[in-house]
Amino acid sequence: MLRKGLIISLVLLSVVSLSAQNLDRVRQHIQTLSSLEYHGRGYTFGGSDKAAKYIANEFKSLGVKPFGKSYFQNFSYDVNTFPAKMNVSIDGKEMLPGIDFVVGQMMPTTKASYELFLPDSLLLNDTVAFLARYFAEDWSKKMLVIDYAQTENKEIKMFYIKVLYGNTRFGGIMELIPEELVMSVGKVQQDYPVIKLKRESFDRSAKTVSIDITAKLKKNFAAKNVIGYVEGKNPNKYFVFCAHYDHLGTLGKDAYFPGAQDNASGTAMVLDLAAYYTKHQPEYTMVFMLFFGEEAGLLGSSYYVEHPLFSLNQIVMGVNLDMVGTGDEGITGVNWEEEDYADVWKLFSSINEENKYFDPIKQRKAAANSDHYSFNRKDVKFIFIYTMGPGTYYHNVKDKYETLSFTGYGSLFGLLTKFVEDYE
Repeated sequence: MLRKGLIISLVLLSVVSLSAQNLDRVRQHIQTLSSLEYHGRGYTFGGSDKAAKYIANEFKSLGVKPFGKSYFQNFSYDVNTFPAKMNVSIDGKEMLPGIDFVVGQMMPTTKASYELFLPDSLLLNDTVAFLARYFAEDWSKKMLVIDYAQTENKEIKMFYIKVLYGNTRFGGIMELIPEELVMSVGKVQQDYPVIKLKRESFDRSAKTVSIDITAKLKKNFAAKNVIGYVEGKNPNKYFVFCAHYDHLGTLGKDAYFPGAQDNASGTAMVLDLAAYYTKHQPEYTMVFMLFFGEEAGLLGSSYYVEHPLFSLNQIVMGVNLDMVGTGDEGITGVNWEEEDYADVWKLFSSINEENKYFDPIKQRKAAANSDHYSFNRKDVKFIFIYTMGPGTYYHNVKDKYETLSFTGYGSLFGLLTKFVEDYE
């Protein structure tokens, strides 16, 4: 009994060591891709190219093969960027980019000062009275300050969002954000500035705001998808793992969005799966797709499905991994609740129950919220899995490696590899 127990212990120890070794490499990937050197894997200071080359070099070192001579699939689109000045001061007090404020995604270059107009709660909630003033007065030298915490009425909030995007009269708009600041990627510029300010950073007695911000609309920005494969026993049937490696980039020279959870974590897991399948030949040919431009509207995956490197009909199944650095509160699968995915859900659920990987494992209906959707539009069977847990940040400068728990990483890796093994 002692001898048998010792053997079992050694086997378990070797499995744990292998898992730890993989996780160490995953941690290294995420630390690297979310570091300042990669500038938020966006559109300034060469961040996107550095990330693409990192992934391609990893593929090459693992023995993952390219389709053709290169791992890169090139495409382009217009994008609004913020490469230089990022100065905002309120009554002479400097605000910090990423900490106190972010800008609207369509922000133009702006160098101007504005008088602040902060409607009181009564006027803010009386949209008829607000519109009467909006059309009756000259607002061209003033910046409207919208405090969303002053109303809980969703229709009123939507009214001001429409004012924000349809503004023709205010010199600019400032939104006071009571939650964490959220940044997005824009593909065009508007003709007035939008500042999103942390509510706690705003002095309600403030009179003026000065803005000196440089925005650059890059035409035909050169983007790259990074794609490789490991040939399976059945080389003409493809199983796809994908993730997007892009993030939001920078706000000037001093603030950047690390994007550790979104989506260095998914990128790292795809690389880890690639490493696994180079050593464990699967039944299917495993394809690993790292897309750019997801944050700008699923652009990389949309381009891919219109310019596939092999017939989409050969894809038996695909899994999109986006934000997988936690797992403390289980996982969610988009499309698992759809009738056409009943077999997929049944298999994932049974594997999870047998191995006690996650509690809970949640189903969700179809949603156009990540790169899987580009394949769904082409009737390719594709799901999207993300982990759940506290302490991470979405589209925020706080989305750093240190915020990730990796609680569910090993379980998700096991769940995915077992699913591939059992899926027919």
